[in-house]
Formats: sequence, C-alpha cells, structure tokens
Amino acid sequence: RSPGRRVKLPMARVGRALLSTAQRAARELRLPPVPFASSCSVLEAALPNDLGTLFVGITSEASIAMPGNGGMRVWSYASLEDAREEARQLAHGMARKHSVHGTGFAGAKLVCAINGDASSLSKRQKGTLMDSVAKTLDLLGGNVYTGCDLNTTVGDMESLSSISPYVLAALGNLAICPNTTTAHGVVGAVEAAFDHNLRGRRFIVHGCGAVGSVVAAELRDAGAVVMTLDIDPARAAIDGVEPLSLEDAWWTVPCDAIVPCSSSYLVDDVIAKNMAASALVGATNLLFRTPSAHEIVLARNIVFVPESVSSAGAVIGDSVEHFDREAFVGATPASMYAFVRSTVSSKTYELLATAAALGVAPSSAEARAVVAATASKMGPVGMRFHAHREVGLAPAAPSPASLFSLSLKAARALQAAPVNAAAAGQWRTAAAALPGRAQYSRTLSTAAGGLRGSAAYTPAVAHDVVIAGAGIMGLNIAYQLKRRAPELSVLVLESAPGLGHGSSGYSTGFQRAYYSFDETMQLALDGMSAYKNWRAYTGLADAQETFVETGALWMLGKPQAENEAMQARLAKYGIGATVLDAAGVKDKYPLMSTDPFPCFDDEGNEQPQSLGELSAVFEHGCGHVDPNACLADMLSVVRREGVEVRFNTPVEDLLLSPDGSKCTGVRTGTESISAGVVVNASGPWFNKLMGLAGVKMSTVALPTRIQVAHKYVPDEYLDLPFTADGWGPSGIYFMPRRQNKQLVFGSIAHRFESEIVDPDQCNPALDPDVKQDFLNCLLHRLPGLESSGEVSGFSSMYTVNQQDVHPMIGETQVQGLWACNGFSGHGFKLAPAVGALVAQQVTGVVTSAWETSCPLDFMSPHREPLTLKVKTHFA
Repeated sequence: RSPGRRVKLPMARVGRALLSTAQRAARELRLPPVPFASSCSVLEAALPNDLGTLFVGITSEASIAMPGNGGMRVWSYASLEDAREEARQLAHGMARKHSVHGTGFAGAKLVCAINGDASSLSKRQKGTLMDSVAKTLDLLGGNVYTGCDLNTTVGDMESLSSISPYVLAALGNLAICPNTTTAHGVVGAVEAAFDHNLRGRRFIVHGCGAVGSVVAAELRDAGAVVMTLDIDPARAAIDGVEPLSLEDAWWTVPCDAIVPCSSSYLVDDVIAKNMAASALVGATNLLFRTPSAHEIVLARNIVFVPESVSSAGAVIGDSVEHFDREAFVGATPASMYAFVRSTVSSKTYELLATAAALGVAPSSAEARAVVAATASKMGPVGMRFHAHREVGLAPAAPSPASLFSLSLKAARALQAAPVNAAAAGQWRTAAAALPGRAQYSRTLSTAAGGLRGSAAYTPAVAHDVVIAGAGIMGLNIAYQLKRRAPELSVLVLESAPGLGHGSSGYSTGFQRAYYSFDETMQLALDGMSAYKNWRAYTGLADAQETFVETGALWMLGKPQAENEAMQARLAKYGIGATVLDAAGVKDKYPLMSTDPFPCFDDEGNEQPQSLGELSAVFEHGCGHVDPNACLADMLSVVRREGVEVRFNTPVEDLLLSPDGSKCTGVRTGTESISAGVVVNASGPWFNKLMGLAGVKMSTVALPTRIQVAHKYVPDEYLDLPFTADGWGPSGIYFMPRRQNKQLVFGSIAHRFESEIVDPDQCNPALDPDVKQDFLNCLLHRLPGLESSGEVSGFSSMYTVNQQDVHPMIGETQVQGLWACNGFSGHGFKLAPAVGALVAQQVTGVVTSAWETSCPLDFMSPHREPLTLKVKTHFA
C-alpha cells in the first residue's frame, strides 16, 4: 500500500452498505433521551498565598449514589474565565465518557488555575494546593472524586488521599498506572478503527508524555509505522519510531491516523483543512480549538473517534477501583490494561457501527446517546472486570469476544440472499435417506418454498434460520448449519453488547466424559474431540483457544464396585481411568488429605459417618479451555462462513401463525424478521422467550445462581487435577488455572445450586458465607494451603433442568421453534456436538466429520425425564 493512501474504515464501509430500509429504520428508531449532562455547575475558591484559583466543574447528575469523577488539572491560564470555561467543558466531557462506557459516575473536573508556572510548583506550594483541594472535596461530601490529570502525579494523589477519601488514582494497587491504563484504551480504539490490522499502517502520535509514549510503543509493537512529536524532543525519541519536528507542518505528513495525546485545542481550522490523515483517534480532551475545525474534519469525511470513547481508560479503571475494590486490589497490571483495551475497542466498534446505521458522525450526540443507553442497562463497567480477569486475556491483544459486529444496527436493513431451492431439494433427498431424520427437515423445506410471516407483521428481512443467543451454543449451531448447508441464510441475535455476558462467558470451560448416561458420555466425547482439535474443527490457523490437560479426580463417595463399573464404561469409549484407594490418592497427590469432610449437627458437634473406605476414579485426558477465547474464535468462524451476528439486538417477540401452531420469525425492537426455523439458545432468558409462544415442555429449566471463587496459590498446587470432592458432605470442585496461578473452585452440591433468580436481576458477587463455605471445604482437602490471602469470585447462572439436569434439544410443539436449553452447567463442553445435533435435526444432513451419533430425540423437549440417582449439575 502506498503511504498516505486513504484507508477504508468500518464506518465508511458500513455506511456504503446501507440500503433504503436502513434509512427507514434509522428514522423510525426511537432514540432515548441524550443521557449527557444538561447543565454544569462550576464552583470556585481562591487558593491560599495567592497561589491561584480552584474551579470544580460538576454536572447535574452527580450525587452520592453516582458521584462526579474527573481528574485534577494544574495549569496556567490566560484568564480565570478561560479556566472556568475549561472546567465546565471538561466536566461535560467527563460526563460523556462516563455515560458512554457506563462507569457508574457523573461528570466532574478539578481545574487549578495557577498564578505562574504550573509545571514547577515547589513542594510547599503543592502541599498547600493539596490541602485546599482536600477541604473542597470534603465539603462536597462524596459527590465528587478526583485523580490524576495534567501536572498531577500518582504521588500527588497519594498525598491527597492521606487527607481526603475522595480520590481514585489506582492507589489501592500502585502497580497499575492510570496513564498506562488510558494509553491502552487509546490503542484499543485505534485497533477497532482499523479492524485490528495495524501492521504497515502509519500513525502520528502527537505528545509523548506518560500516555503518548505508551501508545507509540504499543502501535510500534503491533507492526505499525509510528511518527512522534513532543514539545520535548527527547520524549519523542522512542526506539523504533520516527520523530517529527513541531516546527514543520507535521499534519500534512501522509498517515492513516493522527493520535493526539497532548494538551487540549490541538486542531485548529488550518490543521483541519490540511491534515493528510484518514482518522483522528486519541487521548486529548477538547481536541478542537473551534467548532468550525470539528465541522471541517467531518466535512472531509475524516473519521473522528471522540475522546469520550477513546480516552476513557482511566475512568474505566476508576470504575473497577470504586465498584469492585477487591478485584482491583488483586489485579495484575496486565489484566487491567487488557480489560480496558478490549472494553474501549468494543465501544469504538459499537459507536462506529451505530453512527453508520443512523447516518450521523460518530461524535454526534445521537450516536453517543444510543451507545450510552446500552451502557446504562449493563451496570457499572467496573463490575465486569472480575470475569475478564478470570479468563486471563493477554494484555497486548484484546479478545475479539468483546468486539461488536460492524453491522450492529445497519445490517438489519440488508436483504439476505434467497435460499437456493435446488440445494433445499438435495437436503430433503438426503434427509429421506437417513432413518429417523426426515421428520426434522420439514421446516427447512417450508423456508425454501417461501418465507411468510403472520398477518400481524410485515417482515423486513428474511432468513432461513434465526438463532436467539450468541453464546457457545448459538455460535456452534450456526457453524454446524453452515458446514452442511452453506447456502443457508443464518442470523444470530444477541441482546448483550458483546460476547461472554451470559453463562458461556462465565464457564470454567472444563471437559470430561464422566456422565451417568452413555448417550451423554458420547455427546461429551464428541464435543471434547472438537476442543482438543480446535484448529481443525474451526479452520482457524491463529485460533486463540488451547486445550489444557489436567485429568480429573472423582472423589464422590462411591463404593469401589461402582467406580470400577465407571472405569469399564469409560474404557468402552476409549477413555483411560484408574480406580484409586486412599493410599493411591495420597501417593499420586501428596498435597491432598484423604480424610472425609466432617459432618456436624446444628449445634456444631461433629457426627460420626459410615462412609466405608475411600474409592476414587482418576479420569485421564480431561482438561479445560478458555471460554472467552473459544467464543472469540467461534465469532470469527461464523462470520467467515457468512453468518450474520448482531449484538444489542434482543428478540422481543415471536412471529406466529394466526392459530399459534407455527413460528414464522422473530421481532426485535425495530423490525420483524421472518425465518423458517427459530432456535432459542438464549440461556437463562430461555423461558421468557418460550412463554411468548405458550410452549410447554416435559421438564422445566430455571435460571439458577451459581457462585465461583478463585485464590492465588503456590506453584505446587497448579499440578493438581480437576477434583470433584464429594468425600463427606463437602460438595465442591477445584481446578488449577496455571496461567493465572490460581485455583478455581465452585459447587457440586445441591445446597449451593438452589437459588432460582430473575436473569435480569442476578447478583454478580460472591456471597461471603458461600465463600467461607467453599474455603472450609478447600482447606480441608488441601490442608497445607495457606488460609490467608485474597479469595475473590463471582456469580453467574446455569439454567438447571429441575427434573433431570439434562438439556432439552429439539423442535417444540410450535412448528419451526427449536429449544436448546437446560444444560445445567455442563453445556460448554457439549456445544460443538450439540451444534451438530441441532443441525442434523434441522437439515437432516450428516457430514463426514465433527458430528455426533447421539440419538436425535434423546434430549427431546417432550421426553420423559431421565432417571438419576443424584441430582447435581454433574449429571
């Protein structure tokens, strides 16, 4: 590519794809009220000793429940009015950052207008300034928190925090640098603007201070050509980059993007008219010197990602620090930077696609309002860090699991290609040749003959298959459908803003074959085969997922004869297993106690137990995968295969025939979509959707709160296997996560798995009493493990089948409406095989690889409940 050639950015590409229906959809979209501050108060106080004036800008939403948050800027201004206006504008800017990213804060900013040189205050002057700021924050009583900004350091914030509690500057974890956090957010925005393809692209980083220097180095390490500028030439002289001179017209140097990381008001009309860049993406607040400079940039079709999105790394970190302090204190810098980078990247994708769908600029209030409205429904972004940290994402590459489809809103207007009728005829012929399978192909053949909606709606878009839910099930079903029928038009709709927000993202990703029924064992082995051969299954040479083998120790209190029978069953399927007595367990894993967990009465007295001798099964070949890496890979796979995936698009209703006997499509908040098949794979939200069609099944699956804890441990504990501990009334599992140096532990006992919840109201925290119960069980089994140290965790949901903890998979009594739910905590491992099962049911086609031989009706929604001796999610 020639230097300086215009690049094709996502916004422009999506914009060109819009058809007339897109404009209609945009016009009909009911925008929420713009959630940014309608007013801003500016408080001011004279600083002692003629030091200057303190201005505090606070937007009208600030309260104790949603405090204002913004950094403390120390600067010399031409006039007090300039300082006052900057405080006002910066507070509004902070409000935009907070609302777009859903941090849980309102807008605020502290501006210290210094008489003299703001960059060279003496130690005594700094002390005077901090005392005055502390008194002001205390007077505001928790309505405002502050942190670092221009000419304030972490050391300054440490000093301030010693006299005021209203400081957020990563002080609970000094290894995390707020400036570096901001820088990684900027890099995430740049990556999103260029489809994560930075190699060979040219960027100018303006300002190489604490933020810009990190941005320049990260872009360089990503393979970009980086040019730098700074008022201090020494700071711009970064290894592997090309310094430019501020004395030259640097903005005329051809590049893909200018990345401003310097002081405000950089871009004036001259720069806006003559810059040779395709995009502006950076950290600078209040980038434009005049409104006309902004208008010139937009008129030239230069994509401007506003700082409210790109420069929000520090406030995202503040959200973690304020709303989940325990997770923040225990975080590694790498995990925090990765979280911020992927979060900002996701938000940038969402903003660009939303703006394209609405036909407005990304910096417009309309686009930001839609994005902010979505964020407001998700709760503080900081509360989601613990789950991101659990999966251990690499800091230099945000997981695509969190990235948004570029066709987020625009794609709803694109007409899908019609189904190939000849191919549909071939599918029906193939189905007829497969005993017991032809009955499942009737809905697809109806779709091939012409898609029709009910009389109540006029569908705007037609697809062969619509899948509700972009979790691991929905994505595998989509992939398996396209594997056997590439001509199918498949649409996946997800209500969340990205992947991993439901049960799939919180899974442990553990893989095993130990099941009560041969059919389930076969399904699990078919799924495990895909995970162990992930690159072959997905066709991704650069797949993120890696299978980590640990083995599994099943200490479930079963007698030796039962364990030997399980050993024989596993052997029948080619799985090695060893039956161990207490001495065998101790010899293999000396860190473990083989004593049963004690039983106590209600008064705390230990009670005798008649358990017999310990017998356990060690299952070879078990292990775990990173669930979010798998989701990321599957998203790449289905898009490669032509599947359309839309986020922020909940299914709000089902389209039914007049008599309710047939499902003909779905309705979102903005359109009706006809489909020959609708698959409900929406996890904990399954029942809400099924209730719209009055579907009744022979078993009932309910969203159930499940809690998981994790604890940092010495290296020797990372060699332990996955262990299911039912030896005595324990009821936990634990498993190593070597990459995080943690043990992850959770429940296998019904006492931990009985809290039925509303999926929209599930408490994401780990309950203190459950944490202690887990820890008691863990320390009993691992008596050498230190009881001190942080134990953190989270809660998510399984959808637990109340009758037999097995899923319901297949067509319901409403023709064309498929159930795929009730996995009771063991769905992730089954997903590739379940995808094959559903695809076989829908198309009647079996391919030569990545299939399952599980009977199609074994998990039918209308089966008799399976009989289990013990009902736990281990099935």
